[in-house]
Amino acid sequence: MPLNFSSPLAELNLLAILSLLNFGSGFRVPLHKATGRGAWDNMRMLVFGLYISSSAGDGDLVSANGLKTIPLMKIAELLRVDVHTERQHESIPGVTVGEMRGPMYDLVKLITDVLNETGSLLVERGYPDLGTFVVECLKESQKNGDDAADTVLESVSRF
Repeated sequence: MPLNFSSPLAELNLLAILSLLNFGSGFRVPLHKATGRGAWDNMRMLVFGLYISSSAGDGDLVSANGLKTIPLMKIAELLRVDVHTERQHESIPGVTVGEMRGPMYDLVKLITDVLNETGSLLVERGYPDLGTFVVECLKESQKNGDDAADTVLESVSRF
């Protein structure tokens, strides 16, 4: 990744978050329509934004606490998507009502929910970030002589 990381663990943490958001590929068409970029580029841009915002003093958005508390509108801002739609009021002519809905809202809501839940679970279990959890899983697989990928997947599914 073209970022300057403070440690290999910081880079692993960001890669783990990016992997967690891979479900965004299911929104490929709406993302391309909204941003002109594909799902992979949008998710990568989002994690870059999370990392850079953390470095710029917005709080550590890639920590367990940051993931736990990141708001929906911050995700929309970093993705540069509009989560509002406007419609005519059903009974008052000339009045437009704004609502949070549509395909980009659905995606941003899913991303926010996944990050918030992941952060909550990490905090609850005492992990400072997702990268630390992955490292612990890898150490456990090495200690047991298991396949690292199998151990990480099993640990994530039990998480």
